[in-house]
Parts: sequence; C-alpha cells; structure tokens
Amino acid sequence: VKGNNHFGSRIAFDKAGYLYVSIGERGQMEEAQNTTNFQGTVIRLHDDGRVPADNPFVGKQGFRPEIYSYGHRNPQGMMFNPKTGDLWAHEHGPQGGDELNLVKKGANYGWPAITYGINYDNSIITKDTVRAGLEQPVLFWRPSIAPCGMTFVSGKLFKGWEGDLLVGSMRFNYIEHLKLDGQKVVSQTKICENIGRVRDLREGPDGAIYVAVESSGLIVRLSPGN
Repeated sequence: VKGNNHFGSRIAFDKAGYLYVSIGERGQMEEAQNTTNFQGTVIRLHDDGRVPADNPFVGKQGFRPEIYSYGHRNPQGMMFNPKTGDLWAHEHGPQGGDELNLVKKGANYGWPAITYGINYDNSIITKDTVRAGLEQPVLFWRPSIAPCGMTFVSGKLFKGWEGDLLVGSMRFNYIEHLKLDGQKVVSQTKICENIGRVRDLREGPDGAIYVAVESSGLIVRLSPGN
C-alpha cells in the first residue's frame, strides 16, 4: 500500500502468549471492510507466526484467517487489562470520531459504514452512527484528541487509580485519565496539560508512569506530587 498514514501498529500479548497486532486501513477507508486483506484489522497469531486454530474466521471464505476483528480505522493504542483480560484499543477517527473500544473476537467495528466523525473537509462520510451487527465504541471523543498510547494503572503508586486507564493526546498535548467501572468509562479528567505530543505511556515496575513525548524527545517520569 502506498501512502504514509494510518499505520496503526500496536502489539500486545495476552496471558496465554498469543500475539495481537493492530493495523490501520492506510488511508483507504473502504478497505477496512475488505476481509481479504489486513487493512483496518486486529490480527491474532502464535508468537512464531502460526494462525491459531480457534481464530474467529479460520476456514471461512472471504476472510484472512489471521483476522481477530475488523472495521478499524487507525488503532494507535492497544493493551490488555491485566486484571480482567479484556483487550482495549483506541483509534483515530476523522474529525470528532476518535474511539475507545473493547476488542471482541470476530467483531466488526464499522468503519466507514458508521462513525461519529466527519471528513476533514467537513463533508459527511456516513449519516449512520449505529447499524445492526456493528460494534459501538465504549467512548468517542468530540473534538478528536488524536489518541496515542495507553496504559492501565495498578494503583501501586497512584492510590485510588487502580484499574484506571491513561490515554495520551497528540493533538492537545495532555494525558486523559479515564476512571473505569468494569467495561464503562465513568469519568474523564485531563492531567499533565501542555506536556507535549504524547506518543506512548506505560506503567513501570515501580508504579510510576513513563511517557514518551514526541515534541520534546523526552521520556518523562510521572509520580504523585510531581
């Protein structure tokens, strides 16, 4: 695919050692519904590249067997909840259509048949935000924050944050603290405003949050009080 956008490209392992990779639709939005290729998908593999026999589309005509879910636009954050085992991902939408999703086996996330955003030239991509058989996001951002990177918080250092999710914003240069109740977001708080374009963030073994800031070229360590 020619072009230099919408790569996706996050990697996560589950507790059983399976490898999950998010792949963007590379700026060709209709390809996100074409299940004969990998554009706009999350794929699932063994760590040596073999296709798991229990992948949802193994043996199904018109589907690549590696596909775990599809209909994604540009997922730039993906991580398993270490306590529940749920796979969470966020993806860049068009204007006003960034999403936070629970990635489910065999699910279609609808891009571009449904979206909460519009094109960058303000034209309408689709009038539909909901269609039968297509997954709804847990959360969508309007305006778009250009989410990148995510990490779950253990609460080891940040007391009261156990199980919460931190998401970086490239557009607005902050980190968003999402408080979760099971599979629902119950509050959103901006922290570390003006930190710069956040590319990734992870909780370290010490419980501190380490943030890769693209605009400054720094790795920043966050701990309570700083």
